[in-house]
Amino acid sequence: MRSLASLASLVMLAAALMSSCTQAPPASTPVDQAAIGAAVDSVTTSFFNAFAARDTDAVAAFYTDDAHLLPANMARADGRDAIRAGWAGFMSTPGLQLTGASNGKVVSEAGDLVVDLGTYSMKWQDAKGKEMVDTGKYVTVYKKTNGAWKIVVDTFNSDMPIPGM
Repeated sequence: MRSLASLASLVMLAAALMSSCTQAPPASTPVDQAAIGAAVDSVTTSFFNAFAARDTDAVAAFYTDDAHLLPANMARADGRDAIRAGWAGFMSTPGLQLTGASNGKVVSEAGDLVVDLGTYSMKWQDAKGKEMVDTGKYVTVYKKTNGAWKIVVDTFNSDMPIPGM
């Protein structure tokens, strides 16, 4: 009788343990998407301000060490030093002005990645001094790194048709 009671206790203990293993994990706390969006907007504004000041070091500092810049009609730049050099070349364009605005974000469930979708407007002077204008869109992927939002992937391209096409 004692062994039957021990066996019954063991079966009940095993059943309790197995049922606890099949329960769903506790729901994670939802991230504050509004706060994350505001933080990324602040970084984006600071980026465009640094660009307007032609501060290549400040612009490069917005990127992680292993970031990727994928500009239209230019070579890809991998790593902060290559990105700094790419932006420095771009910023040497006569009369260059660049403005941008975010128009949507996708925030990861964990709140550590943000895809920022936006538009830009750019003006510059061609070789003859004629003002040129371009509008387009960008996709920037931000990652929370050591408490700060940094760019890991950045790409942009024009909405204007390619000449002759």
